[in-house]
Amino acid sequence: MNDLAPLSVKRLLEQVKTRLEPAFAAVCVVGEVSNFRGSGKHWYFTLKEEGAALSCAVWAGQQRFLQHKPADGQRVVLKGSLNLYVAGGTITLAVTHCEPAGAGDLQARLRALEADLRAQGLFDRPKRPLPRFPRKLGVVAALGGAALRDVLEVMARRAPAIDILIAPAAAQGERCVPETLLALQEIQDPHWGCEAVLLVRGGGSLEDLWAFNDPALVRAVAVCQIPVITGVGHEIDTTLVDLAADRRAATPSQAAELATPDRAALRAELRRRTEALAAKAAWRLRGLETTLNLLVDHGLQRAEPLAGPGVRLAALGQRLALAHPSRGVDAAGSRLSLLRQRLRHAAARAAREADLPRVREAQRRLAPAIQRGLQRRDHRLAVLAERLHGLDPAGPLQRGFVLALDPEGRPVTTAATLPSGAALRLRWQDGERRATLD
Repeated sequence: MNDLAPLSVKRLLEQVKTRLEPAFAAVCVVGEVSNFRGSGKHWYFTLKEEGAALSCAVWAGQQRFLQHKPADGQRVVLKGSLNLYVAGGTITLAVTHCEPAGAGDLQARLRALEADLRAQGLFDRPKRPLPRFPRKLGVVAALGGAALRDVLEVMARRAPAIDILIAPAAAQGERCVPETLLALQEIQDPHWGCEAVLLVRGGGSLEDLWAFNDPALVRAVAVCQIPVITGVGHEIDTTLVDLAADRRAATPSQAAELATPDRAALRAELRRRTEALAAKAAWRLRGLETTLNLLVDHGLQRAEPLAGPGVRLAALGQRLALAHPSRGVDAAGSRLSLLRQRLRHAAARAAREADLPRVREAQRRLAPAIQRGLQRRDHRLAVLAERLHGLDPAGPLQRGFVLALDPEGRPVTTAATLPSGAALRLRWQDGERRATLD
């Protein structure tokens, strides 16, 4: 040991590179593709078999020469050369040829499991609706993982008032299935009051997500007492628990969005409904106001038939003043201005020549309509003047009658109204005299 001079890491790797790369300049290997990804212009993936893995790369200049593009889960035959990256200490297979070698073992096992569980009816049960406004939600995820962090961030933004119960469980490995089964069993206990449960995990290869294809876990999701939302992996990843869940989300963040209402959208909907309610209330009030005005115009101001002549005379005088021709002319002028304005707007909106005859016809009919309105008002004024003349107290005096008034000037209509010796004022057509009752 002491006779050997120590080498630097870089020098050692350079010596290995010198011996390795020429010996493996042309190799052929078979395995299953996993974690395929593009980074820049190059492709990277892992070639796996049970107990071993090899990093592979397809450089940008070599991609157009491949007969087959590798994809996750495929079992392929690769040809290429081994490269040792000294700076990272990693060995990479630079792929120059790729062809399929049949479906991967995991994919075949997955299809067989899916067929078996589908035959048991676990994927065909009716899907339950999610609660629209949940008060409490359960989350099954690995503590400290990106999936849990994404779920909490989305819920804090969309619905911070919802309570969250977190049941931790490993995201992969031997502990994943038993811990997830225990978490699901605990979180659906009525004691906790959860209305739905989110089963989430970040992305990974088929091997990393394999625990979520376990038949016991799939069965637990299918028979869960509360709705289950799964967000396992990324959008392209589909596990068997996704098929058994009530709702499948493409990512953990989307699972949180499906489970929670958006308070911004709810605020906008509340504002829209409030404005619609206010508009309907205003429309109803305008209708009631119109009805009240009609009642006032046609009934509430009409003089009572049993009212005294003085009250009726005052009411008729008020109505006569309101019906004066000058007021009618003013109203007609205002209406004429309004109609002219409406005609101008109608003419401006007319975009085709077919609308012009309608405008001209309205203008032609406007002047006769105003004239007829004025004639009706003149006739009504004459009738009111005639009724007013008939109620004039001076009319009977011209026919020889005498009007007896008490000292306060009120008409005396019965003999029992005043006692003997009371003073009277007697009014004739041409004057008054004082008298005393016997």
